[in-house]
Amino acid sequence: MNTYEVWCQKNQWDDPWCKQTIQGETPGKAIYAYWEYLQDGSWEEPFSEVFRFLRCRKIGGFKVSDLFSNRVDFKGVCERRGISFAYQGMKIEVDGQSGVIVGGNDSGNLDVCFDGKWYAENCHPWWRTKYFDSSGKLIKEFLD
Repeated sequence: MNTYEVWCQKNQWDDPWCKQTIQGETPGKAIYAYWEYLQDGSWEEPFSEVFRFLRCRKIGGFKVSDLFSNRVDFKGVCERRGISFAYQGMKIEVDGQSGVIVGGNDSGNLDVCFDGKWYAENCHPWWRTKYFDSSGKLIKEFLD
């Protein structure tokens, strides 16, 4: 998984808001994901029409830390949920799936990037969750 900067290079669309950082397996998949982003009402034309204006530049290989959210917001979630031992980058297992904590969200849940994926998923911090220290030792477990 890589990180790409994708933008539209058409005269009236060449604004800074138009640039997006997108994770994708290939430049083509990043461009397609950007086109899907544009379909929120910004530009509702077929992919074949829009494709010729889209530009893509690789800016790095994907790292889970690319998904880390605001540290202060994350700490707030940890305090409210009673998991003050948790930290961004911590190994976690939710319902048998391994992943890494990348942040917290407005619903008071954790954002977790599961192994083999390049996006964060919303996970309740107490639902079938195991927390591991940096050496892989289990430090806390919630069964349900």
